[in-house]
Amino acid sequence: MFNTSEEGLKKIISKGESQTVEFKERLPPDNILARLIVAFANTTGGIILIGIGEAGKITGLTKKEAVVALYRLQQIGITLFNSKIETATTHINGRIVVSAIINKAPEIFSPILTSSGDVYVRSGVSITKSIEKEVDISLTTGEEINGFVAMSFREEEEPALVDYFGAMKRAVKESKLPINLTRIDLLEGDYEISQKIMDEIFKSDFILADFTLNPRNVYFEIGIARGCEKVVLQTARYDTVLEFDIRNWRTIFYKNATELEKKLKNTMEDVYKEVIEKKKKSK
Repeated sequence: MFNTSEEGLKKIISKGESQTVEFKERLPPDNILARLIVAFANTTGGIILIGIGEAGKITGLTKKEAVVALYRLQQIGITLFNSKIETATTHINGRIVVSAIINKAPEIFSPILTSSGDVYVRSGVSITKSIEKEVDISLTTGEEINGFVAMSFREEEEPALVDYFGAMKRAVKESKLPINLTRIDLLEGDYEISQKIMDEIFKSDFILADFTLNPRNVYFEIGIARGCEKVVLQTARYDTVLEFDIRNWRTIFYKNATELEKKLKNTMEDVYKEVIEKKKKSK
């Protein structure tokens, strides 16, 4: 997509900044850099050139500055995408320029969020914060629906699971929709767990299935849910490798609890509408 050789970068620089090209004379603070990277990933992709002034003047970096820039770019890439960004150092007229190529995020991972849970997009030579859509107020007083959460209980192995469940509950609360979430370990009483799980799935209107750690119980529970033609919402942390039989279903991937909460909140209205529509058709 971008030629990072000396001649290739000279051509890019000569055309100036654009929808896909950004110049930085020096390495900006991490939060500014993260916004820029996220904006490119959420739009059409692009290249960042560090060591280039706004007017296209090749100012260059010192060797130490270049090393720091490469390191920070890679660290931010791992944080945002769970993978490294394609970076390079190029000598242009004897000066060091660091480049970072940002690919458009695959649809399955889109939109990419910053650590604060914000979405940015590229518009011309600027980046803008995406405005959250407002929930349809008429839905907040509608029929109450029930969701069953299927997820790993290996909290001793992965304490972050507690945060993920908390993010699910916060997302529902912030949506202001009449949705109740339940999880099998929160139900009191003396019961045979497998039968109780099936009973709860049968009673629920939708299933929120989180595949982080690839727990066997979730595969069991989602199989029942799909067999009952329930509305299913799949989530998983970025490092999760989904099994072949469910990886083709739409899945919300997230890096942390903040991102999970944000993405779920933006999805709850669609889930609610789908459930209500199914109920209408079944009457």
